[in-house]
Amino acid sequence: MRALRKNKLATVINGVGLTVAFACAILLMLRVYHEFSFDSVYPAAERTYKVYRSGNAPQGETRRARFPLPVTEAIKKEYAGVEKAALISDGAGTGIRYQDKTVNQEIKLVDADFLDVFSFPVLRGNRQSALTTTNNVVLTRRAAQSVFGIEDPVGKPVEVHINGKWIRLIVAAVLADLPQNTSIRFDVLARTELQPGYAEAKDRWDQTSSDLYIKLKASVTKEDFERAARSLVQKYYAEDLRFMKKEGYKPYPDGDYMRLHLLPVSELHFDLQVGAGDALNKSFLYVLLLVSCCILLIAGFNFVNLNIGVSFTRTKEIGIRKCLGAQKKQVWLQVWSESLFIISLSALMGTGLALLLIPPFNQLFGASVNGALLRQPVVIIVLVLLVLLMAFLASGYPSAIMARLKVTEVLKGKLHLKKNSVLRNALIVLQFVMAVILICATLVIYRQFQYLRKAPLGYDTDALISIPVNQTEADKNTVSKMRMLLASQPSVLSVSGSSINLGIGADGGTNKWTQGFEYNGRSLRTNILLADYDIIKTLGITLREGRDFLSQYASDTANNVIITQSMLAQLGIKDPVGRSIIADSSERPWTVIGVIPDFQLYSMYNKNEPLTIKMDPEEPVSYLLVRVITKNPSATMDMIRDAYRKIDPRSDFNGSYVTENVYRWYASEERLAKMFTAAAGVAILLSCMGLFGMAFIVVGQRTKEIGVRKVLGASVGNIATLVSKEFIKPVGIAILIALPIALWVLNKWLQHFTYRVSLTWWVFAAAGLLAVLIAVITVSVQAVRAAIVNPVKSLRTE
Repeated sequence: MRALRKNKLATVINGVGLTVAFACAILLMLRVYHEFSFDSVYPAAERTYKVYRSGNAPQGETRRARFPLPVTEAIKKEYAGVEKAALISDGAGTGIRYQDKTVNQEIKLVDADFLDVFSFPVLRGNRQSALTTTNNVVLTRRAAQSVFGIEDPVGKPVEVHINGKWIRLIVAAVLADLPQNTSIRFDVLARTELQPGYAEAKDRWDQTSSDLYIKLKASVTKEDFERAARSLVQKYYAEDLRFMKKEGYKPYPDGDYMRLHLLPVSELHFDLQVGAGDALNKSFLYVLLLVSCCILLIAGFNFVNLNIGVSFTRTKEIGIRKCLGAQKKQVWLQVWSESLFIISLSALMGTGLALLLIPPFNQLFGASVNGALLRQPVVIIVLVLLVLLMAFLASGYPSAIMARLKVTEVLKGKLHLKKNSVLRNALIVLQFVMAVILICATLVIYRQFQYLRKAPLGYDTDALISIPVNQTEADKNTVSKMRMLLASQPSVLSVSGSSINLGIGADGGTNKWTQGFEYNGRSLRTNILLADYDIIKTLGITLREGRDFLSQYASDTANNVIITQSMLAQLGIKDPVGRSIIADSSERPWTVIGVIPDFQLYSMYNKNEPLTIKMDPEEPVSYLLVRVITKNPSATMDMIRDAYRKIDPRSDFNGSYVTENVYRWYASEERLAKMFTAAAGVAILLSCMGLFGMAFIVVGQRTKEIGVRKVLGASVGNIATLVSKEFIKPVGIAILIALPIALWVLNKWLQHFTYRVSLTWWVFAAAGLLAVLIAVITVSVQAVRAAIVNPVKSLRTE
């Protein structure tokens, strides 16, 4: 161990580098493990699926996961391989109250089979009877504690706010709290039949509003269901098939225009189109895993390079040991044991550092990493094998060199470090290939998520407040009351309402309503947004034609609609204002009163779709929208809160600015991007440390040469350039190798986004320039230090 103390700089660089590398890699791997563990907690998860449908539209394949209400009975009737089937409807409401206490909880409407599909643990009550009647409601333990405290909730009556109505229900069961790694999120469950208009919609196949989940029988495979589903599509989706043919959809090779597919629940967290609302791009997790490996590799390359450099400073020591009878095996074992000691110590320190950093890591990156995973036998075995492998690879070459040294050459001082070591340069090239790719990736990922957050959505998100409202059946005038209360406030410009939140609000609610209908012999489909007066003014959208919903027009609440341009294009009509559209034979025709540009009602992961905005006094809006003008957002929010509590003093106030809501669409990706940036920074720092240490050793072994050059008239600049050039050359080669790889990888990654930034030349130029600057600055410190030393001192030392 005397050699470790003698070469303090190399030992410190190796120890610190490996410790940091192990800590970062462990944290990243734990985060990746957590993400990949999503939706693995359900019993029988291997035969539980989300159903979606696809078609080959002219612009490419489309995938949709929304289904109509009659689908569950039809699917169980048509195919005996389905054991259980259940619909889940989002955005039902957020309010539940008991006696004089009201709390906001996420409510979902489900079918009777829901608890059998997912088999969530039941703490109180009976699973079989929990959702058998429409009078029952099921709570999670957290929701039950929020509403009842320590009181037993089973059998107690509560009122649940569902789509604008307070409905009296009986608590039938309490479920265990949902684990963090599940995509199915809720606090309260009630039956699908409680949604407004159920009696009419239960037999209609042209209104899609719910996600469909099924559990297959043990003997049935995913492929069996998808083959059998062809007949179900032909029987129940005739109207949709006619629409697809007319709109130029291309048939699949088997002649089908629509297919039903099964998405395993284990993939809910990773399918951005038909998966869960908080789905992640799986490739991003692979990138994080790759970065963790890069960090370990860079630290390992540093270790190899520094070991090689240090080994040539120990030739006399090894020569004397061999003179005293040391065998090759003993020399190899000595060098390897020193490496094993440093790596083992670094691994232990890195693991301890990772455990200490878990709380701030979780807080900073919004993660849910659990250090208990490090106690698993498999993880311990993997870490031990990794330490042994790194020790073998890092010390193998230097150990072999030392073991083969000839004693006579060593003692005569004929051995020196080669100026251009192939292995050393190869490792520097590999280090900086990874560093340059990481720099490029960091820049592109940052630009992409900034684009998602700041891209124009088609409406003005600034100074717009969204408030979840709990309107009672007897009082559907929350919006009008707030409008009157705030009319005298100079900071309030307009008040309206919406059935869909903009972004993800404090209540976490979201929903989507799609309606299909026949028009002029064609099947059309549109998303529906229920709104209140002044909706266009409040959103800050410029009308292309017509007008907004206005209180002086009584017909606006009956059958008037505002449509987007894509909806107009789908209708294929000119001069739309004043035209009537028969969207439903059981309803009055829609009359178009306005046309607006398309806007992003949902996140930028979704393409804009045709949208129809209408008013419906029978189905009050779920969100209050208030457009303000203020220099003090906090004070304005307090003023809005006070006004809302005058109308509904028993309910929680969950108002938030829409700008914050929009950021929540991409909160998870933003945290992962920050994590990636931090990891990339660590990898680049480790590369610099290795280059610095290598330059220190090389300069130290060329002291005599540098002294001679100075005596012969070389300037400080000449010597600094001479030393720097030796390291800049492999960095330049690394840039040439890394840039095309980064271009290919990042282009593939960006293809996963519906809306994305372009790969501009300056990103790659900046990455290459930054890598060169890093190398020049790192090496120049040692080069200049050597160049300014008195040559007399250098020659005397030699």
